[in-house]
Amino acid sequence: MTGGGRSDRPLLIGCGFIGSHVVAELAGRGRTPVVLTRSRPAEEIASAIGPGDLHLGDASDSGNLERALEGIGHVVYCAGGLLPAASEKEPERDEELTLAPLRAVLGALRSRPETKLTYVSSGGTVYGEPEEVPVPETAPTRPEHGLQARVLRCATVYGEQQTPDRGQGAVVTFLHRIEHGLPIDLYGGGATVRDYVYAGDVARALVALMDRDEGPAVLNVGSGEGTSLLELLRLVEAQVGRPAEVRSHPERGFDVHRIVLDTSRLRGLVELEPTPLDTGIARTHAWLQADRSGEAGSRPSLHSAR
Repeated sequence: MTGGGRSDRPLLIGCGFIGSHVVAELAGRGRTPVVLTRSRPAEEIASAIGPGDLHLGDASDSGNLERALEGIGHVVYCAGGLLPAASEKEPERDEELTLAPLRAVLGALRSRPETKLTYVSSGGTVYGEPEEVPVPETAPTRPEHGLQARVLRCATVYGEQQTPDRGQGAVVTFLHRIEHGLPIDLYGGGATVRDYVYAGDVARALVALMDRDEGPAVLNVGSGEGTSLLELLRLVEAQVGRPAEVRSHPERGFDVHRIVLDTSRLRGLVELEPTPLDTGIARTHAWLQADRSGEAGSRPSLHSAR
């Protein structure tokens, strides 16, 4: 219990890619969370959740949500919607998956003013084409939904539990395609720059901030360093040990040229040394190889891989 008798037990909503790392980090600190998620997580993640604490269902269902919220002092919202390509084809479905659960959570928390909320947002798409780089939290958002909570705007997150078959995530996609001898489509010479942050670093920052009421309500979470897509490809080639088959295309008009997040506010609140990109790539590669072999016991632990 924390001050005022409030429970400090966390509820994680959404246990996909980033949520899996949050579960591992919380469990490693002895704060096993309650989890409400649409589908069962990987076994190595599910086994870190206490008996009876894994709720399978949608947060937009009031019954699911009320049961999961019992005795909770902090909600961590990691649930997402469709991937960008699918979202463009089915915007109504994406709105249903994204906004309906969030509205339900916000509505439920209005009657629980003592319960805190951490919302994991995008720090890449939300800023659009920025006016300055690194991008501070005060930059105009395009767009952002206001929340009465702490919002973590994450850079381009990568790491274990990000699967290559979803068409998202340059690191995992490059690793998979080079390993299998599949071509990689590179647009504009791979000049676009992104801030790649290891998922375990996001989880550590999030958990470290959960008991910190001071500080700004909006924080960027990233490495603070920019890497071009071509530089990333070279790092992945070095990790796999073979060159990629590249198909070059002209620049796409909708690509944001450069996004690097200013993380000075975050570093003023918590001690966080970003995982070097080559180290994070190696961890992701090891997880992919173990996952492909089907040997669950040989998969690197998310918590111990720090």
